Amino acid sequence: MHPHKPALIPFCATAVALALIGCGTADAPGQDTDGDPSTSTGATTDAPTGTSGVTEGGPASCGDGVQDAGEECDDGADNGADRPCTPKCTKVACGDGFQGPGEGCDDGNSLDGDSCTSACQAPGCGDGVVSVGEECDDMNTDNSDGCLNSCQLASCGDGYVYSGTEPCDDGDDDNGDGCLDTCEVAKCGDGFLHDGVEVCDDGDSDNGNECLNNCQVARCGDGFVQEGAEACDDGNEIDNDLCKNDCSAPASCVDGEQNGGESDVDCGGLHCFGCLDEQVCDKNADCMSSYCHEGLCVTPRHCRDLRDLGLETEDGVYGIDPDGSDGPLPPAQVFCEMTFNGGGWQAVYNMMDKPIGEAAAQAMLDSLIVNGPAGPVLPDSNSPAVLTEGLVLADFTEVVFGWAPTSGSDVARYGRLESPTGLAGVCYLDGYCGAGIEVGDFDIVPTGNTRTLRTGDDDDFPHVGLGYDEQIMVWGYDRQASIFSNWANWNDQNMCCKAGNVEAIEVPGWRYTIYVR
Repeated sequence: MHPHKPALIPFCATAVALALIGCGTADAPGQDTDGDPSTSTGATTDAPTGTSGVTEGGPASCGDGVQDAGEECDDGADNGADRPCTPKCTKVACGDGFQGPGEGCDDGNSLDGDSCTSACQAPGCGDGVVSVGEECDDMNTDNSDGCLNSCQLASCGDGYVYSGTEPCDDGDDDNGDGCLDTCEVAKCGDGFLHDGVEVCDDGDSDNGNECLNNCQVARCGDGFVQEGAEACDDGNEIDNDLCKNDCSAPASCVDGEQNGGESDVDCGGLHCFGCLDEQVCDKNADCMSSYCHEGLCVTPRHCRDLRDLGLETEDGVYGIDPDGSDGPLPPAQVFCEMTFNGGGWQAVYNMMDKPIGEAAAQAMLDSLIVNGPAGPVLPDSNSPAVLTEGLVLADFTEVVFGWAPTSGSDVARYGRLESPTGLAGVCYLDGYCGAGIEVGDFDIVPTGNTRTLRTGDDDDFPHVGLGYDEQIMVWGYDRQASIFSNWANWNDQNMCCKAGNVEAIEVPGWRYTIYVR
């Protein structure tokens, strides 16, 4: 049994404590190295501070310079918000709330749009982050896309052309320049006057008001009738066309002026009646006569005029006016032989081949002893009369009584009578003068003879046509001759009592004709 052991332990503890107080050279906790006693109780603080190594929310050992478990780093006194190792003993990183090296800011979050971007930089235009005060941020300086280099959305009037969206953008609201405030290029018809380019612009396509659709002020001669101001406007300043050159009135065929395309006053052109002789013409259609010669209307009185004026050269039906356009006689259509013997002949009688016999002769005589109104006498026709009524026979000086081998051929055998004083009163042409009456001296082709010819004699009826020596019929029918040679075709070299003929008279298809010139 050891009765003193329990008392020994407290004693030893006291002795150790006293020994510790009286021993050792190191400063005790709470004392500085200078030996001055501290007012501290000797206990240490909970953790180092940001400047003394005491941690701020980090592990208890953060700041002691030793990287303990749970610490990313521990630089001791070099820990800091702007140091590689933060006061929390974590490596500096964007978003940790500490503005470390290379960071312009650090607000402790990864949000954009506030005072610090998720990249820990102060927000700025061009950083690709839409921050407070920015509408957009596309990280470029191109002002032709949807975001300007001011980080504002592109819009009409910002002074930059938004490619593919705006044709123009001059940054102002002046609609008098080349770009409207709608960012459309100025053009005629937009309703805005483009200074220096347009004279007017009323915004419509109406050419009947003061401003045309080409943005020029309406005027006489522009081709558009200005309502309430012009009576007409044909697009020029010519007075003798469809509209007077002051646009006061449309042209008229009765206004006493040369206008509306008229070739002369109130005549000619497309709209008025033809002009009379001696009036000005540009073409045949301008003339009442249908003939314009050397700038003046002319009326051919007969086929010879057509030839002499060079108006026609081919055989055919043409219009004449025997006493001119101002005479009382009406115009007429006649057949003109323009290729026979110098041309200019007017056909007044034509008779095709008739059957042999007195009936045929009587039919020919019946047609020769009457006269009819002037009209076309075609080579393949049978004339009912000598068509000379309405002609001024005094104007004609030549007549041909001819024979042609076919209806389509020119006259081959004929007698020609010339009368310088005119053909008025010539038998057959100006009425029938009776049987056996002298007609005149004829030059005969092709024999070259000149004979005085008379009408057929009644003594041995019917002698029809022209003959000589009281018995020889050279043009027409002679009953006394052979049945095969009653019809004559200007053979004036036969003996007495035979019709003047050659074998060609027996071939069908020939014709008798009378031409005047």
